[in-house]
Amino acid sequence: MQDGFEPPLPAPNDRDGVILRHPLAIAAATLLLLLAVYLVMFRGPAPNPSLPQTRFPFGPVEQAYARELQFGNFEMSRAESFLNQEVTYLAGDVTNTGDRAISGIEATIEFQDDMKQIALRETRPVLFGSSALLPPGKAAHFEISFDHVPPSWNMQLPTVTVAGLQFARTDR
Repeated sequence: MQDGFEPPLPAPNDRDGVILRHPLAIAAATLLLLLAVYLVMFRGPAPNPSLPQTRFPFGPVEQAYARELQFGNFEMSRAESFLNQEVTYLAGDVTNTGDRAISGIEATIEFQDDMKQIALRETRPVLFGSSALLPPGKAAHFEISFDHVPPSWNMQLPTVTVAGLQFARTDR
């Protein structure tokens, strides 16, 4: 005869969920999560393969000739990219007032804030490629896009200065 006594419930398995409560497992998971966040957020922008990665020389001869290159006719515009990000465009002309043909020009573009401090400085090519040539007395049009101009920018035209140039091979 049964005494109306049911066997006790089985004891809970102490191994259930132990991995989630183990301090080393929590620390490892947190470290992996922080590493993933760092890699996604702070590794910097991916290099743009459409822009040349070489720098043009800017020794004493190029620095002296840089005075012969005049930038002007600037226009700025903004547009939204296909990723719904705002892109700022700087278009302008560079005129070669010297006596040598140029096959490459890099310029440093500086955006300022309201306190006349530099909000963004980037060096970009304005004349490059195998077919690029700027003969004496001629002008070339350029357009540069900026994916992120800081909100502190004072909305004025940036300054553009020569940072490197390459003379055409016919002048050497």
